Amino acid sequence: MLPHDDYPIDNNNSLPPISPSQEREEGRMYSFADVEERLVEAMLVMRRLSDREAGWLRVKACWPDIVRDYGVGDYDARGYLGTSSDIPLRPLPATRRDIADMEQAFGWVLAAKPEDRKLIALAISALAGGAKQVPWMRLRKPMGVKLGAHGLRKRYGRAMHDVVKAANSTISKALLSQSV
Repeated sequence: MLPHDDYPIDNNNSLPPISPSQEREEGRMYSFADVEERLVEAMLVMRRLSDREAGWLRVKACWPDIVRDYGVGDYDARGYLGTSSDIPLRPLPATRRDIADMEQAFGWVLAAKPEDRKLIALAISALAGGAKQVPWMRLRKPMGVKLGAHGLRKRYGRAMHDVVKAANSTISKALLSQSV
């Protein structure tokens, strides 16, 4: 027979339970929407990166195609002299912090099954393209599915659940390393 223990280790009622919504507000936990938004931002950063291979293929000669007359005036950020607003500004290049965040977010996707990563990439790129919702009917053909847009949506939800768990595990590892 085991000896009687008046002070059990398992009985720790001194800390109140923490709700998941409180953890999300304090930044200790990502929600589904947070991870999806972070992946969309990562996709937009990836689109801002330059295509180095295409840059090398465009090299022609030493003489520039455009010879600017610097005595005329300043060129604006659109690359020509003038103040017309019909030409959009070029986006700024990605910073090191943007690229680090992008790599971290794409690293979370590795937690999903390999066959579901393509679905996540198609859905996130549709959202990054400006769609309010994921166009599940248009994703059937790239995924090789004839019927079952609802099935794709459910599959995406399950795969993103694994991605959210991976994102939250990185937060908990970071909090543990800070506290120790």
